[in-house]
Amino acid sequence: YIIFAKKGSKPVEQAPSPEPITVKGTVVDKNGTPLIGVSLVVEGTTLSTATDTEGNFTLTTDRGTMLSVSYVGYHGQRIRVANTALLQIVLDEDTIVLVDVVVTALGIKKEEKALAYHIQQLQAAEVLKVGDANFINSLAGKVAGVTINSSSAGIGGSSKVIMRGTKSIAGNNNALYVIDGIPMPTLQSGQPEDLFTGMGQSGDGLSNINPDDIESLSILSGPAAAALYGSDAANGVVLITTKKGQADRVSVQVSNSTLFLSPFMMPEFQNTYGSETGSYYSWGDRLATPSTYDPADFFRTGYNVFNSISLSTGTDKNQTYVSASALTAEGIIPNNTVSRYNVGIRNTSRFLNDRLNLDVSAMYISVQEQNMLAQGQYFNPLIPVYLFPRADHIDKYKTFERYNVERNFKTQYWPYGNMGVGMQNPYWIINRDIFENDKNRYMMSGGLKYDIADWINVTGRVKMDVNRTDHRRKYYASTDGIFAGKYGAYYEGNQNTKQLYADLMVNINKYIGDFSLSAILGTSASDVQHSYDYLGGDLMSVANLFSLRNLNVSQFEVGDDILSYHDQLQGVFGTAQVGYKSMAYLDITARNDWTNALSNTKTKSIFYPSVGLSAVVTEIFGIRSSVLSFLKARISYSEVGNAPPRYITTPTYELVNGYPQTTTFLFNENLQPERTKSWETGLNVVLWDKKIKLDVTLYKSSTENQLFNPTLSSSSGFSSFYVNAGKIENKGIELSLEINQPVGPVQWKSNLIYSLNRNRIVQLLPSYTAPNGETVSLNELNMGGTASYRMMLLEGGSMGDFYVNTLKTDEHGYIIVDQSAQTVSSDANTFIYGGNVNPLYNIGFRNSFEWNGISVGFMLNARVGGEVISITQALMDAYGVSATTAKARDNGGATVNGARIPAKEYYQVIGGGTSGVGAMYVYSATNVRLGELSIGYEVPVTKLVPAIKSLNVSFIGRNLFMIYNKAPFDPELTASTGTYYQGVDYFMPPSLRNIGFAVNIRF
Repeated sequence: YIIFAKKGSKPVEQAPSPEPITVKGTVVDKNGTPLIGVSLVVEGTTLSTATDTEGNFTLTTDRGTMLSVSYVGYHGQRIRVANTALLQIVLDEDTIVLVDVVVTALGIKKEEKALAYHIQQLQAAEVLKVGDANFINSLAGKVAGVTINSSSAGIGGSSKVIMRGTKSIAGNNNALYVIDGIPMPTLQSGQPEDLFTGMGQSGDGLSNINPDDIESLSILSGPAAAALYGSDAANGVVLITTKKGQADRVSVQVSNSTLFLSPFMMPEFQNTYGSETGSYYSWGDRLATPSTYDPADFFRTGYNVFNSISLSTGTDKNQTYVSASALTAEGIIPNNTVSRYNVGIRNTSRFLNDRLNLDVSAMYISVQEQNMLAQGQYFNPLIPVYLFPRADHIDKYKTFERYNVERNFKTQYWPYGNMGVGMQNPYWIINRDIFENDKNRYMMSGGLKYDIADWINVTGRVKMDVNRTDHRRKYYASTDGIFAGKYGAYYEGNQNTKQLYADLMVNINKYIGDFSLSAILGTSASDVQHSYDYLGGDLMSVANLFSLRNLNVSQFEVGDDILSYHDQLQGVFGTAQVGYKSMAYLDITARNDWTNALSNTKTKSIFYPSVGLSAVVTEIFGIRSSVLSFLKARISYSEVGNAPPRYITTPTYELVNGYPQTTTFLFNENLQPERTKSWETGLNVVLWDKKIKLDVTLYKSSTENQLFNPTLSSSSGFSSFYVNAGKIENKGIELSLEINQPVGPVQWKSNLIYSLNRNRIVQLLPSYTAPNGETVSLNELNMGGTASYRMMLLEGGSMGDFYVNTLKTDEHGYIIVDQSAQTVSSDANTFIYGGNVNPLYNIGFRNSFEWNGISVGFMLNARVGGEVISITQALMDAYGVSATTAKARDNGGATVNGARIPAKEYYQVIGGGTSGVGAMYVYSATNVRLGELSIGYEVPVTKLVPAIKSLNVSFIGRNLFMIYNKAPFDPELTASTGTYYQGVDYFMPPSLRNIGFAVNIRF
């Protein structure tokens, strides 16, 4: 170029103008993990940008300029911008600063150091190494602040997941499950709430997910972490991130795990005393030869075989992940089976010069369940098996049916009758009273993200989740008349649940000088439709022809339409995080929901705010050293709500056998959602170059506007009304400690978690004037139980408190003994505090060792405190089959007030089952166990077979050894995953010891 100056001057030559270029790229660490918020500055200019949540950046500058890349805790880089428009920048760690990336609410990735609340992220490969049919059970003992109880229904059963204590008296206290940022319907089956039911159980929605599809799990235990999900997340969130295809690589992974199942905890029985002829009670004389009968022989060795295969492939523009799996299992109770088949596909693509990102996925799940049992009298083979008379022989009842000449077919052989506790021949129960569940589930989702600029994008997602469950119950002719008529009985029902979810978000990620801004503004909508149909009854004329055409029309039952519902929720939300020099962050979130659960009330919506502050102390004050590598302090406050249960704000006329029923409660337009207000503070500490990580959290929450349903006088014309009142408080400590320390050539990693929660019922329902002018109050609530056990709520007490009846005593506290009958009496109307089913604290201790391809890992679980009650043990005592009764007879009787009385008279009073003396059967729930063990070997086959990239074989086991336990059953089992009916054993199937092997091959 030539520029001419004034007339007469010499021409001056100007250098060519710089040529602009648009530079794109990704910044990752040495492990390939994207780094968020990395600063990229063109030296000598004000041009700058920062990486997004995927570690990507875009910047337009001139060729030849110098690009400065910097990130707290990493070595910086200077890169000359040449002709390459696509950069892959790898940063090496400088000093150990907490820069881990975690997945938070709505599937948003954030730096862990920037969070003002507690979140725990675990990689699935590590946590699910020792698997379970319901993978959520594998989290037990690995996450602070979370109590997980597996269902006694066994393989594929539901799980109870409580975070930071029970908060709601009337609502659901289980955590919300979220897959790739989208909430999932619970699909929870009905739970036992009494001593009779527990048969025909089914797993929840989470139990049918393929665990091999999971990349990582994030546990959002506090309201601040989960506030963006609204009322669904009032009890915390388990956030599941699934796998997707990888660019520029093809990978095939095949895995198998085979587990063999046996009873882990069994009651102690006696075999030395027999029974009188024809009696089911074993209160006879000492046997000349001890009986060889062992109730454990009724159980079989179960198995759980899980196979899966996955393919990951892709280019820079398009990635695909495909998976398929099959689970086949048989429980320890004969004829209990579970099968599950999963197929899934996920594709991610980039278009329009990488500005448009598409993420679509589909999944199909098929589940078949048969004879899943949680507990109870009805259709429970364990009652006759445990109580079987020791002088009789069980073998003759294995032929459970015999030809009936009068009826011209085989009928049940069981001369003992039901004994008032629903007894039948145990082999008849498992073979001729059949409970079947068939499930088919489809999940389809799609998401689009468009980058308007390098610092702002718009994301839209939609997901449809459709589930159909068909239930069938077949009771063969000669089943106990309580359940079936002369020709048998048949019941058929189906449930259909369809969830449609959609959201739209604007995402901002911008650096302005020393400040960073990460913000989201969005809206979401959820529509859930559930229908329930049920028909059944006694068969009419042809025995054991299980068809709706063979039902006795005059007696059949029709399902209640009240179980069908249509829920809708619309919300708007926003979050903003402002950071200063990557060392101090202010976090604010807000959400407002409109839900049909508040229809016809004065409250039209629910607002959820949260605010938090986090500070990297070591950066602010420059106090990093060889010992103290990182220190972060954080504090947050949040509020979440919980909408009232369906139906109570919109009076519904229930159909019973085709006839509408009038609403019996008085409508209250002043109903409000529950409100949980929570404070949380904590510290994150890294010591000695990342060898030790410590995370400590203190929290306190208060849940107000609890829902009560007090009764009204009959003269009012209504049975009850609903009202808000009450207050439940939870406060506690969560601690997690991680050690990474080589021991010579051995890599050692250790994790310790500690969780403590204290729950208190501050207030129930004080004096309140109902809409009809009637004054009501409640300072205690009976939440159900038995004649000897009640779960009670009292002001000043705790959720989980239970009360038990006692023996009659005199004014000095001595047990009253009837000298003529030589027995004692129960005080049926006097109940005393028995304990609380919740632990004082939980401890989990994990260790892993790796050396030369060999890996060893184990986990110890400890639950300390809490009490449970065993009605199983009570009935075993009453029937004289327990080791306790044999020991008493050996000693000349039971000791009462220092003197002996006949064992039979004593134990038949205190052990009278549901009408016995509950105070005599309360046990400590403290237990310590070897929860997991794995021994693996990375087989060096790559050189011999180059197509195989890795081959790992391992021995795995769960519940291998109970180190300490005083209860006659496993206290970690629960018959119900609901809020109440906890800590009660009424012939629950024993928990499972799992021993087997796993093989994983990657091509």
